[in-house]
This record gives sequence, C-alpha cells and structure tokens, in this order.
Amino acid sequence: MKHAPKAGSTGLALGRVPSPKDRTMQISAHYENSNAYLHLTTVSSSSKLMIKGAKLLADDLEQFLTDPDADAIDRHYRVVPSDTGVSVETNQGKFTLPWRHILPVVNGLRG
Repeated sequence: MKHAPKAGSTGLALGRVPSPKDRTMQISAHYENSNAYLHLTTVSSSSKLMIKGAKLLADDLEQFLTDPDADAIDRHYRVVPSDTGVSVETNQGKFTLPWRHILPVVNGLRG
C-alpha cells in the first residue's frame, strides 16, 4: 500500500527540523498556453519538463492524494504512482514528484 500525506499536508511533521534534502530541493509548477511546466531546483542543478495540453494534470495529481492506490493515468502523458510519490511521464522525459511535493504542485498549477 502506498502512503500519501493527508490533503493539505506538506509531508513535514510540526516541530520537525527539515532534512537537508527538504531544504535543497524545490519543485514548482505552472500553466502557460495550455501546457504544464514542472521545475525542479536543487543546490547543484535544475530541470524543467513541459507537458503539452495538460489541462487535467492538477486533477490527475490530486487524485493520488485522496487515493494513493489508484491506477496509473494514461493520457498523452502518464501519471504513475509508487511508494515514494508519483512519476509524470511524457515522450520528452519523466519527472518524479515525492508525496510531500504533490499538493504544492497542484496549487501551483491552479494558481
């Protein structure tokens, strides 16, 4: 069984000091011209994945927060759940989102 944090949770426990990985990895997302863009920034690198025509991506990602055992989503992109989060896959590449980053990505896409 996959374990997702409760909706609205950042995945960090209150009072817990963030790990170095929490502080050094940032994932953001936005829509532009009906395409979704996912951005990953770490201390030493950054990457971006464009998902064409991904108007349903926010809903697709949010589904896994309420049902982490849901089947993979197969559109012209794929969203595949795992024990550590979900993978967003396109013909151009893939992007792994840890559970704690899914809600901020959903909010970024809807913002």
